[in-house]
Amino acid sequence: MSGTEVGGQDAGADWATDFDRRILQELAAVVETEHIVFHYRAGDLSEAQLTEDVAANVAYYAELEDKLRMRYQGRIHVFLYRDKEDMNTRTEGAGDIAFSTGTVSVHQVRDFRGVHELTHIFALQFPEVADAAGPDPFLTEGLATAMAESDQNVPVHSWAAVYQRAGRLPALDALRCSFPEGAPPGVHPYHVAASFVLYLVERFGIETVKAYYRNSTEAGLVFGVTLPRLERDWRESLERIEVAPEHVAHVLDRLGLRGDPLPAEWAHAEGTVLFDGSALDALAPDEPGRWTLRDGVLVGSHDGPWTAIHSRQVFGADVGVRLRLRLVAGDAVQVRLNRTPGHESQAIFARWCTYMSEGEDNFKPNEGVKIPPGVWCDIVFANTGGRGRLYLNGIQVLDHEDVLLRQEGQVGLCVERGVVEVASFTVFTP
Repeated sequence: MSGTEVGGQDAGADWATDFDRRILQELAAVVETEHIVFHYRAGDLSEAQLTEDVAANVAYYAELEDKLRMRYQGRIHVFLYRDKEDMNTRTEGAGDIAFSTGTVSVHQVRDFRGVHELTHIFALQFPEVADAAGPDPFLTEGLATAMAESDQNVPVHSWAAVYQRAGRLPALDALRCSFPEGAPPGVHPYHVAASFVLYLVERFGIETVKAYYRNSTEAGLVFGVTLPRLERDWRESLERIEVAPEHVAHVLDRLGLRGDPLPAEWAHAEGTVLFDGSALDALAPDEPGRWTLRDGVLVGSHDGPWTAIHSRQVFGADVGVRLRLRLVAGDAVQVRLNRTPGHESQAIFARWCTYMSEGEDNFKPNEGVKIPPGVWCDIVFANTGGRGRLYLNGIQVLDHEDVLLRQEGQVGLCVERGVVEVASFTVFTP
């Protein structure tokens, strides 16, 4: 495939931004296809590279027309740079991978692959909505990343599902206000936005999402469902996603959560069942009026500091518990081991942090992990010789030596200024 050297003939093109016009003086060679005009510097790309890049982008254009159920009007201009260094130098630091400018231009490294930047251009031709607010950055980048469907060969839903299981998935209202800032450590905000937008596409269809894109402050008007309810439904859908083990490992590595996996024998060990949805006989609440059995679920609620429910049975110093629970509302939930009056080993899942301690002292925090609100979670907390290990949805969030008590005692559960629901509660010997 051969290009044509056109010099500065496009320098005054009305489609170009001032930035584009400057770059056109340097990337003066052109290859034209039906829908895309490619600009590059003669000699930068081999014939094979140019042919490959043109074919890839033409294919992405067709893919995007299909995904967005639309026919793009006009032609898009793609600027191809030799490599990251070349792009960074020529654009004076504007970017070294890919970005869009104006209404029809995409600048990218020659071997960049994907529909992300093309989506930004296509979205400018979505049908107008009268008196609409337009898209916000969360929705703009969410749609572009959703159309790509994956990042680093990991599906966007898998990224979000593991973020949630690790207690790192942020609340959407706060993230939208500060986007792209404000995501927890290791969490890419584009993955969060993409998974939510892709969920909307899968549930309501692309045409409805395009209308929402044009009027991003009116979820209830567009979908007939409020944004908080949509977020709750999305989070529940993430619970059901099966994530490939290699994808789990990749995301956890990016999160810096490289602890040991939950031992298989702990996940399945038989033990003493304190609650399985049928009766509360094995448990003794401190305040009976605050703990009830409702539709097969143990519900604890309190509008003040901790209220607890403990096992009637005493267990050994080396002890572990498995619980399936969700913090429906409120500040925190606490799991207890080795409890005697006034003393116990604690694991605390709060909306601001996760802790482990031997009571009121020696707190060991993981500030990057917060229990996801309203989401069912599987928790394992074990004490072996004073070593405390805590797992959230199979992911190790804390592991510390000599941090827990070495004594026999009860096990238990507490809630602070909120509501907790418990589906199961089992004690085992680790």
